[in-house]
Amino acid sequence: MRNLIKYIFIISFGILCFSTNYTYAQDKAPTFQSLISSGDKEFAKKEYIKAKTYYQEALRLRPKDATAKSKLNTTLQKIQEENQKEERFFQYIDRADNYYANSELEKALAEYNKALKIYPKDEYALNKKAEITTTLKDEKDKLDSFNEMVAIGDKLMKSEKYAEAVMQYESALKLYPNNSAVKEKYQNAKNQKETYNTKISEFERLNTQGQEFTLRKRYTEAIDAYQQALQLFPNDKELPNIIKDLQTKKDISDRYEAKINEADALYEDQSYGEAKAAYQAALTVIPDDSYASGMIARVDEIVNSPEYKKIQSDKAKLDNDFANFMHKGENAEGIKNYELALSFYVNALELKPNNAEALAKKKNAEDMILYLEQQRKEQERLAAIEAEKQRKAQIQTLINTGNQQITNKQYANAEQTFNQVLALDPNNTTATQKLGVIAGYYEEIQRQKQENYNKAMGLGDFAFERDNFTEAIKQYNIALTNKPGDETATRQLSLAQQKENLRLQALEDEYNNYIAQAETHLKSKDYDKAIDFYNKAINVNTGNPYPANKIKEISDILKANTILDLVSKSLTVKSNESKRIDFQPIDITVRRSNYISIKAKNLSDKPFLVYVTYGNGAKENGSFTVRLQTNNDFNDFIVRIGSQYKWFSEDNNWIEIYPENGDVEIISMEITKDN
Repeated sequence: MRNLIKYIFIISFGILCFSTNYTYAQDKAPTFQSLISSGDKEFAKKEYIKAKTYYQEALRLRPKDATAKSKLNTTLQKIQEENQKEERFFQYIDRADNYYANSELEKALAEYNKALKIYPKDEYALNKKAEITTTLKDEKDKLDSFNEMVAIGDKLMKSEKYAEAVMQYESALKLYPNNSAVKEKYQNAKNQKETYNTKISEFERLNTQGQEFTLRKRYTEAIDAYQQALQLFPNDKELPNIIKDLQTKKDISDRYEAKINEADALYEDQSYGEAKAAYQAALTVIPDDSYASGMIARVDEIVNSPEYKKIQSDKAKLDNDFANFMHKGENAEGIKNYELALSFYVNALELKPNNAEALAKKKNAEDMILYLEQQRKEQERLAAIEAEKQRKAQIQTLINTGNQQITNKQYANAEQTFNQVLALDPNNTTATQKLGVIAGYYEEIQRQKQENYNKAMGLGDFAFERDNFTEAIKQYNIALTNKPGDETATRQLSLAQQKENLRLQALEDEYNNYIAQAETHLKSKDYDKAIDFYNKAINVNTGNPYPANKIKEISDILKANTILDLVSKSLTVKSNESKRIDFQPIDITVRRSNYISIKAKNLSDKPFLVYVTYGNGAKENGSFTVRLQTNNDFNDFIVRIGSQYKWFSEDNNWIEIYPENGDVEIISMEITKDN
């Protein structure tokens, strides 16, 4: 359609141009001004093609006229705009025609309306719009009828009027036979109609069944039938009352039956007293019941007979024996001897084979025996799994160790390791193969043993010559490991042990000497000297904790008698720098017994001295030094400052710390006194 309109437009445009040119040809010598005037008239009427022709003719007369050029450019721009409008117009028409062809009328109508906004009087677009509007109105009326029928059908479905709903959906499908949603509703309505009819039949059957069961006093079955019927139609008003009435009758019947069954069981068990009470209880439920009354009379007759009295005596003995076995069984259970408990419960059941309590106890004992046996087996199984897991792990560890020993050419050690593997797993192919490899290196093993022996003997002799008898003993033992029974190694080991014993005795004597001197100084409260000797005892390194404990004891005494905290938090003093600490002079009455306690650590990598001086104002009165070792620990230093005359005689009010060639960290520094 769009192409047809285009062709008509092009033909019209050609005729117009031809007629315009022809007109120009007929004019006799038009003037520039008349051409411009004619162009303006056509432009005003929006006849831009004609206006363009006039402006072009005017420019032929005056090619450089700016006004004519401007008017021509404006006209050409308008023509271009008109062409763009026509292009948009035809795009809308094309889309509208496609929608129309596909019966998408509402979309087509929207596109025709867009086209008419460009050319409101276009006859083709107006005709199409009118045609679609009429069609849509007819379709709307049809759709309204269709929707109304469907809505009525839906409402009927909710009211469970399925037959009427089927008719409504059928009428709707006559208007739109291919509507899948309504087809589904129609089929569902038919199915619901059939289901409803089936429910009605089943409801009637269950009601009839309930009536029959009621007449036969089978109240449980009757209630069940009526409840099933009520599930089909929950809104039925009669069924709940019928069920309630039947439930009342059933309760009475159940209570009566329960009492009668209980009474009959007691009667069968010859428990006549309890049986009579149960029959009497049944009569309270149904007072005129002949069966219960008759059984009461029979019970009275039995209990008054001599035979019954004999039976009662035998029964009392049986009950006593039964209770005795049950008691023993419970005691055995209490100590978790379930095998013994089971034997007692079996004895009890021989007296009363059907006794529920004894049966339950017997089963519980059997269950516990089975449970404990299962637990034992499970523990054995888990233990076996864990043992196997550890065995495999140990084997793998030994294999890894053996492989590393082979890599390190420690063949003797590797041979021993892989033999350990075979002890755990005789069929281990890896160990067997590795031992074969080691066998090939036997000469190397012997050479290595000799090398180890020579090395150990050399190190042992070296240590022996330097009086390091502990190391010598260690090395001679290594030598004997590689060459068991060697006379030289054995002789040297014996000598080293003798020397070591002498050395240890000398150390013990030295230790005792230091301890004795320390004790002497401690008694005279020369704490600094006591600590010095206790430290010497520690350095002898006998491992005895006594000197360290005594040092702590002295520290505790001094700590308890602290006069002044000079440093109460961490203080770092750099190498070859000084740190002065000011304080009020100590009371002269306690200066004689003064100590300075320092806890400090060497922050450098070599030992150095720390100079500690004291004085008053600009005057230095005395000093002492402490030596810091490189042990990465805080060490305690205690100096008896009160023994220095200038400390006692002068009112010292400052102390200065100066580390030489090393950094020091001080965490406490106190002036204290003895007791």
